[in-house]
Amino acid sequence: MNQETKKRTETQRDKIIAALKRAGDSGVTNVELNKIALRYNARIQELYVRGYKIHSEELDGGITKYILVSEPTEPFKKPDKAVDILIDDIESKYNGNISARELNEYLETRGFTVRRKIGSYC
Repeated sequence: MNQETKKRTETQRDKIIAALKRAGDSGVTNVELNKIALRYNARIQELYVRGYKIHSEELDGGITKYILVSEPTEPFKKPDKAVDILIDDIESKYNGNISARELNEYLETRGFTVRRKIGSYC
């Protein structure tokens, strides 16, 4: 990520936090967040990772309302990569060998998803 993108992302997160705080229990809709950042979902996810608790509520017509529940109590520590956690767990808990069923259950339990990298079509 280049410096310009990093700064823009930080600014968008700050604006989203400010909007959520101002709104309080009324919340902020995806329509409003879209005016702050087209990729507001990515910024919300980054806030989750940083320890913010944000409740989302599906409303009618494709509208989602986001409510700030709490802010982090500890300084942000970047989490371990999911793939590193997965590999460590397969080695330690499954003796380096896991079935498709076990993998599916593991991913579901840990809240991990599998996705393709941008530009890969296989």
